[in-house]
Amino acid sequence: MRKAVIIGSKRKAEIFEHLLTTVEGFELVGFVDPDDSDNYSMLGEMMFALEIAALGDVFFIDRHVKHLPFDVVCHLVKLGKHLFFDGYRHFNAGEIEQLLKFRRESGVVIQIGNVLHNKPLFTSALQLVKKPRYIKLEKHCHPPVSGEFAQWIHANLFQEIDLIQRTMSSRVRSISARPMFLFGQQTDLLNIHLEFDNDAIAQISAGRAMEPGTYGLKIFQQDRLFLLNFSHHELVEYRTATQTDQLSLSADFDHPELPPELIKIERQVMPFDTWKMELRNFNENITQGLSPLTNLEHALEVCNTCEWAIEKIQRKYQDL
Repeated sequence: MRKAVIIGSKRKAEIFEHLLTTVEGFELVGFVDPDDSDNYSMLGEMMFALEIAALGDVFFIDRHVKHLPFDVVCHLVKLGKHLFFDGYRHFNAGEIEQLLKFRRESGVVIQIGNVLHNKPLFTSALQLVKKPRYIKLEKHCHPPVSGEFAQWIHANLFQEIDLIQRTMSSRVRSISARPMFLFGQQTDLLNIHLEFDNDAIAQISAGRAMEPGTYGLKIFQQDRLFLLNFSHHELVEYRTATQTDQLSLSADFDHPELPPELIKIERQVMPFDTWKMELRNFNENITQGLSPLTNLEHALEVCNTCEWAIEKIQRKYQDL
């Protein structure tokens, strides 16, 4: 049994306490809330890291924790502690590269869980998708606050870009990005256009100009169209009646306007306990030295794409 420590709120510790009872390999010994000033050593980040490192072997880090210094995370890795992040944390590319270096030196497992790519809707779709040529993401979300554009992209599009890039199985060749100001001084719609080395294309449209409740992905390939509706947890496939037909690109998530010769198939989303799978996988990765389903390399790929898009936008729109 590995001693497990939660870095997060008391409420998060209670949730993890329940989750860890569903899998073998972990014994919860306590939690530390860095957002509570009483828990932070006045002797500095290294001492704080040493104090909490002495408590356990594995650390589960709540994605909502705000005041967790990056150096503390680095110290834990260098001290040989395995880390499980509850979702992508807002690290920049340089920080992720540092963590990768320390992980290689210490041989620990750093796993990122609770992301779209690992959840039932997308894993069900991934069994069907083969060589996608065009992907379109549409998402309604609040507009970014001035000066917080990078944080906004991380909070609203990081998981989605990760999903798109891994589905394409190809590196991003070029990026164009443009904010649109439709109702005032805030960005009402962000458009990002990605081209990949395999000549596939992805189009992202996100913001409050989208219809409320819109949150879905269209995946086009040679003779198939897949609609993933994240809002309603639905997966629909459209295929051509004859294999030589090409698909229309005009499908709407709620009311697809598709030629009548297309066959509609409502695919079943195979249910599974995401957290149980993630935690079991984490234990196996530590025991057998395996690579997590979502790891720092994936985070670095997405971070590079996001920073590239942010740089292109802020070069022209410096107030964002």
